[in-house]
Amino acid sequence: MSFFDGDLQHSPTPVRTRPHGNLTVLRIAVVALFAILIAQLVNMQIVKGDEYAERSRQNHITRKDILPTRGLIYDRNGNPLVENVGVFTAVVTPLFLPDSQEDRYRIYQRLEELIGVPALEVDALVKEAEEENREYIGIPVAKYLTHEQALMVEEASTYLPGVSVDIKPGRNYIAGEAFSHILGYVGDQTAENRPKYEALGYALNEPVGMEGVEAWYESALRGEKGYTAAEQDAQGQLIKALQTKDPVPGNSLKLSIDQGLQNFVAEYLRDTLGDSQTAAAVVMSPKTGEIYAMVSLPTYDNNIFNQPERNEDVYRALVTDEERKPLLNHALLPETPGSTFKLITAAAALQEGNITPETWREIPSAILEFKGENGEVYYFRDWKAHGGLNLYGAIAWSSNIYMYMASCGIPQEGIKGLGDDPEESAMILAYYARAFGLGPPTGVDTGGEFYGTIPTPEWRRRVYEGPEFNDSDREWYYANTCFMGIGQDSVTASPLQIARMTAAVANGGKLLRPHVMKEIISPDGEVVDTAKVEATDVPVDPGYLAVIREGMRLCVTDGACKLGAVDGWTSAGKTGTAEFFKDGVKLQHAWYTGFAPYEDPEVVVTVYYETGWGGDKAAPAASAILKYFKDNVQR
Repeated sequence: MSFFDGDLQHSPTPVRTRPHGNLTVLRIAVVALFAILIAQLVNMQIVKGDEYAERSRQNHITRKDILPTRGLIYDRNGNPLVENVGVFTAVVTPLFLPDSQEDRYRIYQRLEELIGVPALEVDALVKEAEEENREYIGIPVAKYLTHEQALMVEEASTYLPGVSVDIKPGRNYIAGEAFSHILGYVGDQTAENRPKYEALGYALNEPVGMEGVEAWYESALRGEKGYTAAEQDAQGQLIKALQTKDPVPGNSLKLSIDQGLQNFVAEYLRDTLGDSQTAAAVVMSPKTGEIYAMVSLPTYDNNIFNQPERNEDVYRALVTDEERKPLLNHALLPETPGSTFKLITAAAALQEGNITPETWREIPSAILEFKGENGEVYYFRDWKAHGGLNLYGAIAWSSNIYMYMASCGIPQEGIKGLGDDPEESAMILAYYARAFGLGPPTGVDTGGEFYGTIPTPEWRRRVYEGPEFNDSDREWYYANTCFMGIGQDSVTASPLQIARMTAAVANGGKLLRPHVMKEIISPDGEVVDTAKVEATDVPVDPGYLAVIREGMRLCVTDGACKLGAVDGWTSAGKTGTAEFFKDGVKLQHAWYTGFAPYEDPEVVVTVYYETGWGGDKAAPAASAILKYFKDNVQR
């Protein structure tokens, strides 16, 4: 037996070394893994195939609007009245959020911790966007972030898919509260106006002008938005930029307003308010219609609309102030004009031949007795016994009784009114009032105007229709025409309407459309538009308007307007003191309207205080304004 045969015969039984049990486990794991992968593929391609295909198309090629820089606004001398600022906004894009509601809510809660926006509110906004198929559009969930808040959200966005910080253009109004009613403000689109702006190509988050020239000149100031098209992954991370269109900045606006004059008028009115809750003044050119200053008190800080969430209490106080109405422009708000209306009465009576400049009237008493058809005696009052007056003196001393004679007549003395009866006289007077711009809005390019009231018999019957009124309420009386002739009864007009009327008297019969725009300037400094003079002729002979101007000049030199005189400048004016009732107490509005210089008018000034006497309170204000204008304003 060989050595090898011996080894083979005596070798031990071989030991099994292959891991048959572990292989079985491995085979099972591999089969299970492939089963999971197949199930997931079936879910993605068959069950959710359409959803992922659509998501793929929309996810990866995205377009983002780039909002333009809004045009700036300057005063007539080139002083900036606004500046552009960036507004930080936290944005959630539903398309890039996780599918899991639990993961989404974790993101919402983190946002609440960072910037205070409620998680439930974010969730509701996202669901609303998804229901409206707007999941690819970023939703502003918190606006007007501080710089610190914006940085925190930006840092956190790396682990909060779907969250980003957007910077959109905003405004800072640097000219002060005196300009708030003129400038207005920029704000977010509302649910009501969004369809209009969407049709014009606006982005959903694009701010728009809401009041004042910001709204009136929106199309000029806005500019053109740009965009970027990019490829992004499912988390919203940029893969590759595809296309970019730069935005075009908006045009800038140069106003006719003089900043120094505007601030001077506002400060003067504020210092002399006294018991008045409101006041207003208009300074305008009788040659072009451009407005040099337009002030309304009380005013407000239009910067509160840049951060409305932080100024909610302030805004609520403004909205609920029913007595002073600070958000309304009182220069455009009609009030009873009182004796300033007598300029229209005089023009109508002259043109209709009811009086001449030399028509004389003795007024020995401040009371005129009138017997009605029923024999009852009525009393028509003047503010003093004037003695003998012609039309020049009646304007200068603002005689009520003289203007009764010129408008409604004095039947007991055989003096005829403007028409054959009180109703016709009222209709004729209303015709001239509208011809001088009272009633409808002036069309000033700030918006915010209200209609004034020029009462007529038909108007009275319409207003007093209804079971709560009787026939006597609807009837037009002789007294209605008389009181209309002195700017009382139901007559109302805004300070701007009275200034426009005065300008027509001053310039010889041109009714101008007032405006605050002087020039529109392109981003490269080119003037692309200038204000045009728009005027219509009033139906009064220029010679008669010259008579009225003489009466207004006499008012300053030797009448009720003496406190409206200006050192070194010839001026002419008309006072107004209009009765009204407040909380059952009879008070007076104080008015003054005038122009200077008398020989070649350059400027019209109209001043209104809620309470006071025209000659004592409004006339000195007009004098101070005219003095400042003469010495400081470039024409």
